[in-house]
Amino acid sequence: MVVQTLATVDGLLATPDDDRHHELLRGVIIVSPSPGFLHGKTQVRFGAILTNYADETGLGVVVTDSDFRLHRDPDTVLGPDVAFVRGDRMPPDAEATAYLELAPDLVVEAVSPSNALAEMHDRVLTYRVLTYLEAGVRMILVLEPKRQTVTVHTPDRLARTLLVGETLDGSDVLPGFALPLAELFA
Repeated sequence: MVVQTLATVDGLLATPDDDRHHELLRGVIIVSPSPGFLHGKTQVRFGAILTNYADETGLGVVVTDSDFRLHRDPDTVLGPDVAFVRGDRMPPDAEATAYLELAPDLVVEAVSPSNALAEMHDRVLTYRVLTYLEAGVRMILVLEPKRQTVTVHTPDRLARTLLVGETLDGSDVLPGFALPLAELFA
C-alpha cells in the first residue's frame, strides 16, 4: 500500500523559486507556468480599476498575486490574480504574514488565452471557483479577455456571464461599483 504524504504550508514556503507560481490545493502542490501578456494586461487593468474604487471609498484593500490560506488539514493556499478584502476584515499583522488566513471578499481570475477550453474549465471553473466558494468568498469574477466576457460566481452557485455592452455591478460586495465591460476590455 502506498501512502501519500500531503504537503503543508511549511512545505509550500520551502519550495524553491523557479519562476513559476506554486499553490496548495488540499495538500497537493499545484505548479502553474507564466500566464502571458494578455492575461497580465487584463489583470493589471482590472486591479487598477478596483484599486481606484477602494481608494475612493476606503472600503478595503486590493492585492494581486497574493496568496490566501483558505483551509487547514489538508492545507489549501491559492493566489488569485486580483483580490479585494474589506478593511474591517484585515488582520493587524497582514503585511508581516506570508499568507493571509482568510477568504477574500472578491476574487478575480483572468483566463490565459493559451488555456485550452477543457483546461480552463477544469482549472478555473471546477477547482478554483468551488474552492473559493467553499472558503466563503462572496464573489468570484472570471475574466476572459479573448472572448471579452466576465462570468460572475456567487455563493448561490448561479453563474452569469456578462458581455461587452453590459456593466459589471459590485452588488453588496463592492457597493456602488459599476464597470462597463467595454471599458475593461478597451
